[in-house]
This record gives sequence, structure tokens and C-alpha cells, in this order.
Amino acid sequence: MSDTYTAYLIGNDRTENIELEFINGLPQKSFVRPVEGDPSDELEEVVWELVPDSEDFTYRVAGVPGADYS
Repeated sequence: MSDTYTAYLIGNDRTENIELEFINGLPQKSFVRPVEGDPSDELEEVVWELVPDSEDFTYRVAGVPGADYS
């Protein structure tokens, strides 16, 4: 069994594939990743969250780390 898997990141402007590591044999539920693109953009990192019941390891943007959405 491989220690990594291909994750599909579905963003607002594009789709990207990256390799992630399994944790105890399971896909990561979420992870933080730096934003690529315009360096003048104030948004530096975003949280990616695994889409529930995704069979192909699809992730969507879930927000900004440490943000209060209440």
C-alpha cells in the first residue's frame, strides 16, 4: 500500500492535483496550504477540506486558518 495519494483541489479559479500522505492509512480530513498567485493578495493561506463521501480524494476551500466565521 502506498503512503501517499493524489488529492484533487477544486478551487474557484482552477483545479489542481497534489500528492498528500495518508495518516494512519486514511486520507487527511483537512490541511493548510499557502495561496499561490498574486503576491499583493492579502490572503496567504487557506484550509482545504476533504469533500464528504468523496471517492477520489476531492478537496474544496474551507476558509482561512484561525478565522472566526461566527
